[in-house]
Amino acid sequence: MSGTERQREIYRRWAPVYDPIYARILRRAHRHLAQVAGRHGGDVLEIGVGTGLGLPYYPSACRVIGIDVSREMLERAKARTARHCLRNVASLQIMDAHHLDFPADTFDVVTLPFVLTLIEAPDVVLRECARVVRPEGLILIASRISRGGPLQTRVERTFEPLARRCGLSAAFHLSRIESWCEAERLAHVDQVENLDLAGFFKLVALRPFGNAALRS
Repeated sequence: MSGTERQREIYRRWAPVYDPIYARILRRAHRHLAQVAGRHGGDVLEIGVGTGLGLPYYPSACRVIGIDVSREMLERAKARTARHCLRNVASLQIMDAHHLDFPADTFDVVTLPFVLTLIEAPDVVLRECARVVRPEGLILIASRISRGGPLQTRVERTFEPLARRCGLSAAFHLSRIESWCEAERLAHVDQVENLDLAGFFKLVALRPFGNAALRS
């Protein structure tokens, strides 16, 4: 079973209980992510839209496309869109973020709420994000991201196999994103901010480089 197929199966089981567990925990982070995206641009791609918890927070001026690998999650996102009359949500599609079915330079902002740390190949997904975002655009990652440290790293690695089987993330360091930026030269880390008082969740903003040759 591939990583994507495994995630589909995990989120098929999570779909009925995801909102009761996570809606309150992630509300503040979803709201802030959407507000930052709305300040920056109009065309927004949300990768890992899930049940659509963050969709009501995007300003009406945004045109939002959401994608996810889970049909069950998307069904709930579509229901939320209808329930809240979210006319700025243009479409919700099943799609693998490793292979985005959009032309280059399509979006002003790409958001990844609580998904990058769970997918099979984050580096590949970040490259796809850099491809579809416009040169003056923004990539926004909200997730459980740590700054590492020897003790923290050992604890996280101990629990990571169990967390993965449950569709959760136990270990993802900011240095992984920074290393990708240095290696690929497609974007740079523009800002990192805490989304909660403990710094458990972070918002990482990446700005793409405008060199078209690097983005081809």
